[in-house]
Amino acid sequence: MLTQPIRMFEDLTSETAPAGGNEKAKSVVTFADRQLIELRARYARAELMSNALGDAALWLARQYRRLVAGIRSDFKLRAAESQLLRMTDRELADLGLARGDIPFAVREAAEGVAPQFDVTGGMLAANQNLHRAA
Repeated sequence: MLTQPIRMFEDLTSETAPAGGNEKAKSVVTFADRQLIELRARYARAELMSNALGDAALWLARQYRRLVAGIRSDFKLRAAESQLLRMTDRELADLGLARGDIPFAVREAAEGVAPQFDVTGGMLAANQNLHRAA
């Protein structure tokens, strides 16, 4: 916000112009023109701030929706896990699950991605006694 009027320094000199400046190059800005320029600057500043605040509000709303969706999905996963954990071993066997597989099965069903295990790599015996005495 400009509270002081713009000052015109007519007695400044430069290297190319004589003292007092070039009379033809001077532009006269009236008080009404100055007010119009200030008004346009205020409108531009207000528009910039309103756009920034609007964008910030939209970003916050998106983050809030993501947080709520994550919490809801976590509650659903925990409910599914607890339901499976309440089943007997026989009921789990009918479904083809063991108790240790319940967290993986629930996450796989929710995400649609099975955990990847590399079983094709070079597997070695646990005891590493490969050379037997003959």
